[in-house]
Amino acid sequence: MRRWGLVAVFAALSANAAPAPTELSWADWVGDWGGKLKWAGCSIDGEPAATVAFDATDGALAIDLTPAGGALGALSLVENNTGWLGQQGDVTVKLAHGRDSTLDLAVELESGCTMHANMKRASVGIPACDELAGWARIEEHCTKLAKPRLENLARLVRQRLEWTKARGDVRLAAQCKNRASKVEAELAEAGCAPDPNPVSQRGPECQALRQTAAKLSRCGTLPFDLATSLAHDANQLASAVAGAETETSLKVVEKQCKQMRDQISEAAQQAGCAL
Repeated sequence: MRRWGLVAVFAALSANAAPAPTELSWADWVGDWGGKLKWAGCSIDGEPAATVAFDATDGALAIDLTPAGGALGALSLVENNTGWLGQQGDVTVKLAHGRDSTLDLAVELESGCTMHANMKRASVGIPACDELAGWARIEEHCTKLAKPRLENLARLVRQRLEWTKARGDVRLAAQCKNRASKVEAELAEAGCAPDPNPVSQRGPECQALRQTAAKLSRCGTLPFDLATSLAHDANQLASAVAGAETETSLKVVEKQCKQMRDQISEAAQQAGCAL
């Protein structure tokens, strides 16, 4: 039985992700998700229903499955074409967005035990305000901010009742969207979230490095802990482009990104996986 350690990982949004009607941001994923759990092939089933936390902490995505029972715990995540993938020991978890903004959760153990769930999180009925709440939650878990946080979670909790009563309010939706965009930009600059405009970001070599890092989860022959470690280092380096204030410093970062991308590609090839 293979057992890989839990590794924190920065995960950049993949430019090669499967097409979707609406592009999803990290704010669409984080939150408390609840629903009924369907167990199969297990010697002892876990809980029949649970609420699990999906969070981003300093740029690392993780889901805590402890409330589901079945000896499950917290797993770090990397992005794949359909959503997110996590692996710890003999446990593999796959996450994808379902219809009506639900979360499809699938857990598989090497023993053959499986658990599936279609989960929901609380919504105020205004997508832009739900997005703001998601970014505020990510902001709360970001320790890299040099300035005070733009949003206050306690205040947002009080505002949720007002938002629920104001469904369909176009002006409120615009206000939430504006606030959410500011928090997202702040988190991207701090390295706690991916760049919201990766296509326009400076540094083609670092963009290519992000794309290569996003493909690592497809390489099944590469140990999961090594893949997450490489993805972490790659995305952390690629984020340095935002801090390159001169053309000279930008060239230095670009050169480092190219070197790391070559190293990752070589490691993948040695593992029998072409990125």
